[in-house]
Amino acid sequence: MGERIRTRRELRGWSIRHAASRAGISHTSWSRIERGQQRTDRYMVVDLAAALECSVVELTGQPYTPADRQLESARIDAERVWRTMMSHPLTESASRPPATAGALMRESALVRDLYGRCDYAGALHRLVTLIPALHARNNQRETLKAMVPVYGVAMGCLLNVGFPAQAWLAVDHCEEAARRLEDPVAVAVAAANRARVLAYSGAYGPARSTAERASEDLEHHLDAPAALDLLGFLHLARAHHATGARDAAVAESHLVEASRIAQRTGETTSWDMAWGPRNVALWQMANQLDTGRSGEAMETAARVRVDGLPAQRQVYFYMDMARGHVDLGRDRDAVRWLLTAERIGPQHARSSASTRESARALLRRGVGGTELRGLCERMGVAV
Repeated sequence: MGERIRTRRELRGWSIRHAASRAGISHTSWSRIERGQQRTDRYMVVDLAAALECSVVELTGQPYTPADRQLESARIDAERVWRTMMSHPLTESASRPPATAGALMRESALVRDLYGRCDYAGALHRLVTLIPALHARNNQRETLKAMVPVYGVAMGCLLNVGFPAQAWLAVDHCEEAARRLEDPVAVAVAAANRARVLAYSGAYGPARSTAERASEDLEHHLDAPAALDLLGFLHLARAHHATGARDAAVAESHLVEASRIAQRTGETTSWDMAWGPRNVALWQMANQLDTGRSGEAMETAARVRVDGLPAQRQVYFYMDMARGHVDLGRDRDAVRWLLTAERIGPQHARSSASTRESARALLRRGVGGTELRGLCERMGVAV
């Protein structure tokens, strides 16, 4: 990332001092980032991209080319899914005979399960045929209800393998299905998905506005099934957006409100969210790491039981554990948690910007060993 930052700065003809002033950081920090001596978090990358007038993914280098056959398949099918979505807007009638409703529901459930297990290659491969099949029955309520989480899976897979522009199209389809369904909770799910893509690309202001509007609309429908779960999740998303906007007090207030709601609902699985007190704790831990409170994050982590959570949530937890241990200088533990994340969700861990930055930080410290070097090779990180 440091090399990409330096290259873009030099293309602009700017000095380090000028570029750093645009990003609101010291010139010494900018210099250390370019030389690979200072790790960046996801919020700082947004500031650097804005200063250099480029996208976040241009600095992070996504999509990656790791030494992973499954991720290579995922990248190929990501393009196929994008073309399939382009060819099948919900506003046009289908040209193929519809599959049975039962077969579609089974396939939709399978794709959602693959996504929850971080098998993005498997999910994307099946989406190529599932999307046209769902489209052929898009005048039926049961099919529209399945479309919302299926397009959410498409969005998540595309983001996680480094295709945010294509993920945006998946959100468009998700929103259209939710509008046709006329279900306020489904509409909130689609809004949360749009906010996620916006935040992923560093657009925290629009993400924040999107989540706020969705929360306000949902407040009028709290008697609907799972509405309170979605409202709690939107508070988590708003906390993330507020942190990105450097508004720590507002972020904390949303985390507190999410925790209050989770205590009322308990652990639930509506709309594949795995919502509840544990999920809130995982977001609190990530927020503490993002705001430089790694010691507090490790205390929060010690109170979380991740067994029974979907593999994807576990992978996020273990990647954050690694991040915290890197920050605290506990290199051996950091390597152990990185390898744990990779074991549970190899495709996610190997394509994650966070994992790659943690691994690079360990390499810069001179941490050796075949395990870390092997992980770096599988991620395509130069050793």
